[in-house]
Amino acid sequence: MNVLFIGNAIIDVISHLDEIDQIDPNFIGKMQIVSQNEINDKIKLLSNKKIVPGGSANNSACGLSMLEEEVCFIGKIGNDNYGEIYLEQNKEHNVETGLMIVDNESKTGLSLVYVTPDGERTMNTFPGASEALDASDIPKAAFSRISGIFIEGYLLYSPYGLELISKSISNAKASKGFTAISLSDVDCVDKYRDDFLNLIKSHQINLIFGNKMEMMSLLEVKKEIDLIKRMKELSGFVERLIMTSGKNGSLSIEKGVLIDSSTKDVEDCTDTTGAGDLFVSGYLKAYLNKSSPIDCLKAGNFVASKILKRDGGKLDFADYREIKNNIQRYIL
Repeated sequence: MNVLFIGNAIIDVISHLDEIDQIDPNFIGKMQIVSQNEINDKIKLLSNKKIVPGGSANNSACGLSMLEEEVCFIGKIGNDNYGEIYLEQNKEHNVETGLMIVDNESKTGLSLVYVTPDGERTMNTFPGASEALDASDIPKAAFSRISGIFIEGYLLYSPYGLELISKSISNAKASKGFTAISLSDVDCVDKYRDDFLNLIKSHQINLIFGNKMEMMSLLEVKKEIDLIKRMKELSGFVERLIMTSGKNGSLSIEKGVLIDSSTKDVEDCTDTTGAGDLFVSGYLKAYLNKSSPIDCLKAGNFVASKILKRDGGKLDFADYREIKNNIQRYIL
């Protein structure tokens, strides 16, 4: 049985900046939607760039596949060179792409990722074909005998996103699979807070993933003490609420009980792109193997730490042996 990931199929164009003040301070660490012309103009100005298949759910899918779980990813790409690159590199990561949709009318989505010297990433994203993914693109048979699904919150930016997410969750529950969703981004939460809360309070979601800023936005709090209180209240609607907090590690709350796990500081952080996504990979690996909540957090922290020294959100195959050997300590 595999895990089905649904999300935006996006190519990341990564550029390292020399100075943090090259980015508008109001946008640092965030994602904003831009037009195709805007992103093309910005890419033309780059003196250095690296092209890596991205998309939040896809990063998590490739990470979980590297951890030797069966994974299928569904997204929509254009019939172009970027689309070919996307399919090719997913196959290299042993991610099943047979249900990917190729749109002859649209271009493959692009995300220009500016990385400042502190490793923080700021994204300008042109959704392209991925924005047209809708519920009718995914056959009901895709949910047959799956272990569960993971959906990225970014899909809510699409006009079809809420229906796609709702139907996918219903189909997964009908197949007795777990359901997981990420909050994705602070601006995404600000814009679609009611949709997120309605999905959560429907009692249909098992796992909610988000970083500290996203959780604070979701629950509209400014102090950590209030955040934990509100998270405990919200935990009555889901199996687990899972929050990452950078150098401070991660925590989960299940039925009002808080569990936290610290993490080692990573020296020489290259790029924070994909850290949350790879946390999900490690967490789900342990979760699928019925590990304890604390070991799920530790597995997530460990895998996330490995992406911080890589550009983009895909683990390098050179990391495989170390990850495979060390992840076992968190697996039953």
